[in-house]
Amino acid sequence: MRVTNSMVMNSTLSDLNRSLERLQQNQTELASGRVIRKVSDDPTGATSAMKIRSHLRRTEQYQRVANDSDSWLATADTALVSGLDLMSRVKEIAVRAGNDGAAVGSTRDALADEVGHLRDQLLALANTEYLDRPVFNGTAAGDAYSSTGAYVGNDAAVVREIGPGTTLEVSLTGPAVFGDPSSPEGDVFAILDRLSTAIRNGDMAALAIEHEHADAARATMASAAAQVGARSSRLADISARLSADEVTMRETLSQIEDADLAEALINVKTGENAYTAALQAASKVIPPSLVDYLR
Repeated sequence: MRVTNSMVMNSTLSDLNRSLERLQQNQTELASGRVIRKVSDDPTGATSAMKIRSHLRRTEQYQRVANDSDSWLATADTALVSGLDLMSRVKEIAVRAGNDGAAVGSTRDALADEVGHLRDQLLALANTEYLDRPVFNGTAAGDAYSSTGAYVGNDAAVVREIGPGTTLEVSLTGPAVFGDPSSPEGDVFAILDRLSTAIRNGDMAALAIEHEHADAARATMASAAAQVGARSSRLADISARLSADEVTMRETLSQIEDADLAEALINVKTGENAYTAALQAASKVIPPSLVDYLR
C-alpha cells in the first residue's frame, strides 16, 4: 500500500486532535471539579446523581418543615411555662386569701384585683402567636380566645409531614390547655373569675372550691406542657436522622460527581506532556514541504 504525504499528515493531525481533546477534557475536569458535567459523560452515574439530588431536595424540605415545627412548639412551650408561673402565683394568692390575716376588706380587694390581672395575662398567653398565627386555636383564623375569655377556635389539629410517611401534630387546642368551658367547673378563665369574686366577698367556702379547681387547671396546663416536650423530643430525633441522611447522600453524590483533584492535576500534566511530545514527533514525521526546499 502506497503511503502518501497527505495520508501521513491526516493521520498525524487526527492523533494530535485526539490528544488535544483528552487534554481539554482533563483541564475541564480539573477546573470544574466534577467528572460528570453532562449525562453522556456517565449515563449510569448521572442517573444515580439525579435521583440523589431529588432525594436531597425532599430531605431539605422535610428539614425546613421540622425547623418550623420546632419553632411552633418552642413558642407554645414558652407560653405554657409562663402560664404555669402565673398559676403558681394564683395558688399563693388563694392560700393567702384563705388565711384569717387576709380578712381585711382592702387586702381582699387587692388580692382579688391581682387575680384579675393574672387572668388577663393568662388570656394574652392563650392568644400567643407564631408567625401571626395563634398556636392554641386549632386551624381557625384569628385569636383563640375573645376578650371575654370565650374559646373561638376549633378542635382541628395542625399536622406537619416531617419525613417520609412521618407526621407530627404541633398544635394544642385551647380547651386541651386551659380547660373545657363546657365542663362543670369551666375553663381556667371562669375559675379565676369565680376565685376573684370569692376572695373579694370573703367567701371562704367558695374560695376553697375554686382553689381546688385552680389546682386542677394548673395540672391540665402542666400535662399540656409535657405533651409539647414529648413532641419536641420526637422532633429532635427525627431532625437528627434527616441531617444524618443528608450528610450520607451528599457524600454519595460527591463520590459519583466530584473529581479527585490530585488525580485530575496529574492527568492534566500527563496530557500536556503527551501533547507536547506528539507535536515534536509530528514535526519530524510530516514530510518536508516545498517551502522547506525553498529555504
